[in-house]
Amino acid sequence: MQSLTEEMKTMIGEQFPFLATVDKDGYPKVGPKGSLHVLDDQHLVYYEHTFRHAYNNVIANGRVAVAVANRKEQKGFRFEGVAHLHENDEVTEQLLPKQVVERFNHGAIVIIDIQSIYKLDNTLEAGTRIMED
Repeated sequence: MQSLTEEMKTMIGEQFPFLATVDKDGYPKVGPKGSLHVLDDQHLVYYEHTFRHAYNNVIANGRVAVAVANRKEQKGFRFEGVAHLHENDEVTEQLLPKQVVERFNHGAIVIIDIQSIYKLDNTLEAGTRIMED
């Protein structure tokens, strides 16, 4: 698995990330994930509460990508990996904030194992994979 740098963690915390999944017919689905944040050096996590496209695609396939960029600096990252859905289990009890359940009546946790990281800079290095040390 790949490890996040402090720069990546900061960008994820300060910018608005987008999650990409693929539906059963192979069509990409991309949407904002405002709850997405860093779980630890090798995992991202978000709270699922709509139970629509991303939820169904994670169940069907599990392959995801997260893109985050700083428009002003024209710099960003794409994190690719496998998502694991948790509902009504210890992980959900431990990580799902009560306000999510109170607001939406239900919630799940999605943990993403980061397998690859790519640069999204406005340079000739755009799209290159960042190799693990």
